[in-house]
Amino acid sequence: MQPEEEKIYEILPLIYGHLMRKISYKIWAEYIATIISEYVPDDAHVLELAAGNCKFANYFVYFYPNLFVTDLSKNMLASDKKKLVPKIACDMRFLPFKTKFDLVYSTFDSVNYLVTKQKLLGMFKQVSASLTEDGVFLFDASLERNSIIHTKIPNREGKYKGIVFQQKSEYNAKNRIHTNSFLIKSQDGKLYTEIHRQKIYPFEVYFELLDKAGMYVVKCYNGFSFKDGGPDSERVQFITKRKNK
Repeated sequence: MQPEEEKIYEILPLIYGHLMRKISYKIWAEYIATIISEYVPDDAHVLELAAGNCKFANYFVYFYPNLFVTDLSKNMLASDKKKLVPKIACDMRFLPFKTKFDLVYSTFDSVNYLVTKQKLLGMFKQVSASLTEDGVFLFDASLERNSIIHTKIPNREGKYKGIVFQQKSEYNAKNRIHTNSFLIKSQDGKLYTEIHRQKIYPFEVYFELLDKAGMYVVKCYNGFSFKDGGPDSERVQFITKRKNK
């Protein structure tokens, strides 16, 4: 039987929570709330891009109650059963909102899914247009060192609620594409594949494209720390703002 290839995050929501079970979203939300506290008021209007199954948002909403979340995958949004935040299915490059936000954020290297500079720049421009005058855009990005580390043990497999899965992680240093391939066998025996591709941009590209989008970097941290991030970081956390004239 040949596996059916699905769009990303169509079948994966069935096991995504299991794959991410070791991550403490509570600690993650507390970290983000800490690093933006001096820039964003408690009553801010907040928008999350690529919210996935809303595990992060379900903690972050206690810091910022006026929170809306978005994701391209309806299945990922539907997998959230707590229903603490309003959800909108949309592309982060084409936001359907007329209102402005005091904070727009994206977590867990979601920006790396924009695999061309044109797409990444388009998203930055869209976010810039969606921010209030003093608004903040916060996002993290995965760098090359992170890809090299994760491909040292490239394969993993397991079983969750009768669903059998295999994951293969590969990094092509020439085109800087990190690929995660999932083979999933459902409870009824059907085989599915999902191919996730992320662009691992050089550190400097983010500064270049933010500048073109009329934004600038306020802070750049080494991921999950309060130290400065740089080209040798595994993951970097950006706090950015608009260049208001």
